[in-house]
Amino acid sequence: MGPGQTGDRMAAIAWIALSEDPGLFQTRAFDMSGTQIERRTAPKGDAALCADWQAPVVAARLHPDVAPRPLPCAPLPDAGSPDLPALQQATPPEIVHPAEVARIAGLLAAQPQFDGVVWLCGATSLWAHLSAGEVVSVTRTASAALLPPAARCDGPGFADALADCLSRPERLLRHLAPVAEDRALPEATTGAAAGAVLGADLAAAKPWWLGQQVLALDCATAPGWAALGAQALSAQGVQVTQGDGEAALVAGLAAFGGRT
Repeated sequence: MGPGQTGDRMAAIAWIALSEDPGLFQTRAFDMSGTQIERRTAPKGDAALCADWQAPVVAARLHPDVAPRPLPCAPLPDAGSPDLPALQQATPPEIVHPAEVARIAGLLAAQPQFDGVVWLCGATSLWAHLSAGEVVSVTRTASAALLPPAARCDGPGFADALADCLSRPERLLRHLAPVAEDRALPEATTGAAAGAVLGADLAAAKPWWLGQQVLALDCATAPGWAALGAQALSAQGVQVTQGDGEAALVAGLAAFGGRT
């Protein structure tokens, strides 16, 4: 990099986006055209991560002074704070975190007529029913967070355990027992644990995907989970598409930044 290139790059930064998922804090710098110039990550929020970037900030992270917006509603507010509000469902009580809201907004920016269910496949699964440009209702299920990283794979035993827990979700803890012992495990055991968790996840959310158009969005906190889920739903005859959760997040942040 030449002597003037750092200054040129800094001058090109038009706005900054912050986003926070469980265990992953991200900062992104964008130019006037909306092109991402740089991204930095950390395990938790750290303002110093982008201290050398001088530009307006929009944020998709929980803020104690920004009240959640009640469902049903459009994912983005008309205007206001540079912090994207969470969404709140009264019954059953549930919070849609700002980074999840941003992903939903990014999806609707690309597909404004989408009517169906978006499945955000992160450490937990968020299932959100979208209609007429609004988030109508949501449910959340435990998912990949139940497993150690080594078990998040399509290994031997995966398919059988998935089918078993999709039809009999009460068998989940039986498949997870070896993992809970925290010892060296063969691939068949870790694959079965991953399949069992995914099967139980789908069983718990069945009213949300049965007969629906589903878009599964991957998240950086559970890479590959959306692909496995999309395959499992397709096997159940569901019309399911896999999308890019990170691209949706950036698009949603950009749409929100345009309003603030």
